[in-house]
Amino acid sequence: MNKSTSLLLLTILNFCFAYGQFNPNSTGICYLQQDTADYYFLTVSLPFQTLTDQNQVPEKLTDSIPYSGQITLFGKTGEIISIENNDKFILEFWCENNGGIQHRPTLKTKIKKANFRVPLVAINELQDICCFVVLNRTEQKTEICDSKTAINIKLTGDYDSDGIIDCLIWTDPDEAENCDGKPENNLKIMLQVGKLNYRIRCCGP
Repeated sequence: MNKSTSLLLLTILNFCFAYGQFNPNSTGICYLQQDTADYYFLTVSLPFQTLTDQNQVPEKLTDSIPYSGQITLFGKTGEIISIENNDKFILEFWCENNGGIQHRPTLKTKIKKANFRVPLVAINELQDICCFVVLNRTEQKTEICDSKTAINIKLTGDYDSDGIIDCLIWTDPDEAENCDGKPENNLKIMLQVGKLNYRIRCCGP
């Protein structure tokens, strides 16, 4: 194997290790767990469907998911901060209902407050969600997020600051009136990315 071939193979392997676990423009949410004088303590969670390999059942997936790359936090007017991540995501259990046992990729981190463009504010009604996140950010455009079909919109996100909504969070009363955690309002919390909707609060029988 010549030197150029070796370098190409190394580059491909490095790309797969860094980015291969998540789809391009994988979008999720960020919870503000603690706000101290100097740091924000955050939990980043993404829908299970953002993983490239969904053929294996969650119980058989590795406990940790390597991701060496950029994570961008953003809100309704664009980027709030971008960080270079070398920590592993954990495939975390987060819900069990009539849809079965559910897991999602999760990362806990802390970031200096001085690095943020704007302060973070936890939204109590949304279980302390403060903003959106995107991994494997590319110039590829996502589907237009049709906000007209959503009700009770609580938060919108525009990760490329082009004035077009890329994602949003909306709420709706749970029919079974059985939602985990606080606040005790039994509201489903839904993440809409393009035309896809993901449950981000555990509800249901």
